[in-house]
Amino acid sequence: MAGENPVPADRSPDAARRWIVGESQRRLRGLALDLVIGPYDGDIVWGEVGLSRFDAAMRRAEIGWWLAPEARGRGVAAAAVDLIVTWALAEPLGLRQVWARIDPDNAVSSGVAAAARFRLLGRAGGGEVWARP
Repeated sequence: MAGENPVPADRSPDAARRWIVGESQRRLRGLALDLVIGPYDGDIVWGEVGLSRFDAAMRRAEIGWWLAPEARGRGVAAAAVDLIVTWALAEPLGLRQVWARIDPDNAVSSGVAAAARFRLLGRAGGGEVWARP
């Protein structure tokens, strides 16, 4: 669920590069698209936003994100989420929906989803389900 994943202990550019090394294979296999949120703040990556669980038949994907504490409160996560979703809903990807599962106790992630123009659809599996068509 968005917000459930802990912020990585090592947020250096080298750690971000190591994380991204496998991204091209995940992307080519249609499994995920992971992007680093920048700019770098000194030698620290601000966060990550990514799409996964692509459903070709339904033309939808799940989104997740994390943000380092020092980058929070600036609208960075909402801007990154909005940007990748706007791109994913347009051509050439052309998804019909991007959705997020958020822990109901994570009001900050719910706020990010709302700011990125997602709508709360309801609850499933103990979490909130948000979507943006």
